[in-house]
Amino acid sequence: MTKLILKNILNILIILTLLSPCMSFAAEKKPKKPPVPVPATTQEGAITDANITAYVKKADELLKKGDLDSSLRIYQKTYGYTKEVLITAKLVQTQYEKIINDPSTAQNDREEIMLKQKRIKQIVPKYSSIKESTSYNLGYIYAKKGDSERARKYLSEVLETAPFSLETNSLWMKTKTLLLSQYGLEGEF
Repeated sequence: MTKLILKNILNILIILTLLSPCMSFAAEKKPKKPPVPVPATTQEGAITDANITAYVKKADELLKKGDLDSSLRIYQKTYGYTKEVLITAKLVQTQYEKIINDPSTAQNDREEIMLKQKRIKQIVPKYSSIKESTSYNLGYIYAKKGDSERARKYLSEVLETAPFSLETNSLWMKTKTLLLSQYGLEGEF
C-alpha cells in the first residue's frame, strides 16, 4: 500500500516537474535570475515561473496606455497559469500530508517531503497575490469593455480571496466599489 502511494506521488512529481519547473527545485538554493523580458511581438510565449513577473509588468504597462485588448490577452494567460499552479500546489500538498502522516513512511522520505512543502509554502503566496491582482485587472478591463457578466465573475473572485481592508486604495475596497458599480449599486454598501 505504501509503495503504491509512493509510486503515485513520484508519478505526480514527475508530471509536475515537466509542467512546472519551479516545483523541481525544492531544496536547492539558486540565485535569483533577473526577469525574462516579454517578447515584443503581439504573440507572447509560454508563461513560466521565470518570466511571470515580466508578463504582469508588460500587461500593466499596456493597461496604463489604454491598450485593453493586448493587456487582456496577457492577463488571461497569467490568470490561467497562476490558477493552474495554485491548484497543482494544493493537490501535491494534500498528497504530501498523507505521506507525512503515514507512520510507515521512512524518516528520510519525510524530511525530503518537508523540504518540498517549504517550497510550496513559498510559491503559494506569490501566485495568490498575482492571481488576485490579475483577477482585478481582468474585471476592470471587462467592465471598461461593457461585459458586466465577466467583470463580476473576476471581481467576485477577488473579494473572496483578497484580505479585507477598509483602506480606500486597498485591492479589496477598489474591487468592492467596481463590483457594486457593475450591479448598479454604487454607494449602497
